[in-house]
Amino acid sequence: MDNDNHDPESTVTHHGHDAPHGYTDAGSHAHPGGLTVAADQLQLEASETRLEPGKTHEWTYQIHDENGGVVTEFEDTHDQLAHLILVRRDLTRFQHLHPTLADDGTWSVELVLPDPGVYRAFVDVLVDGQPTTLGVDVLSSGPAQYVERPQTTREAAVQGYSVELSSDQIPAGETVDIEFEVHQGGGGVAHLDPYLGALGHLVALRDGDLAYLHVHPEETNPEDGIVRFAVRFPTTGGYRLFLQAKPDGELITASFDVQAGER
Repeated sequence: MDNDNHDPESTVTHHGHDAPHGYTDAGSHAHPGGLTVAADQLQLEASETRLEPGKTHEWTYQIHDENGGVVTEFEDTHDQLAHLILVRRDLTRFQHLHPTLADDGTWSVELVLPDPGVYRAFVDVLVDGQPTTLGVDVLSSGPAQYVERPQTTREAAVQGYSVELSSDQIPAGETVDIEFEVHQGGGGVAHLDPYLGALGHLVALRDGDLAYLHVHPEETNPEDGIVRFAVRFPTTGGYRLFLQAKPDGELITASFDVQAGER
């Protein structure tokens, strides 16, 4: 199993884009997805959608085509054949996993839902050159204690690093660069090692319906500690951003809350 705390070396190559390995143009994954179990003539079928909290489960699923057949051929997208993002619906729990594909088209992954509540599972794949994100709710039984979040955050401290979101204005309905700067505990900028073929990874989720944006960064100098993304926030309102980067070889995940402005 590969998850957001482990990043094994991968030998797969990136297909379908002119950008360097691990980087994409702004539109490749910039459309909101994950709102339904079916999109782009594909349908997600999960083995189960009720899981006991705190227990390790082997979760499996298949992706079917428009004729009901099981899809068995996938193209790599950012060093993996699939990305599985699990987020509790209050946007306070986040996991990034990479399931394993069997010859019969069954995907499997070991996962733990740490607390009770309703989680959204986003499956991000590339089939015949078409990026698609499918989504399904997974219930972790028991009384949930949801956490209130701030409307905006610009700084995060995680695992001895500080991360700053330097973009002030975030418009809606147009592509905008947003930039994160990672500092070591002593204050100096961190050296960023590659993660999933690039210097960072970003998932943005819209408040309310958890519309999903999955984008990867533009090229920056790894010695500057900066990761820059070109993102199009489709509507006004609140979004939670989950940034993953690998300063000095250590994978970190930092979360931020932003408000996208008027068009």
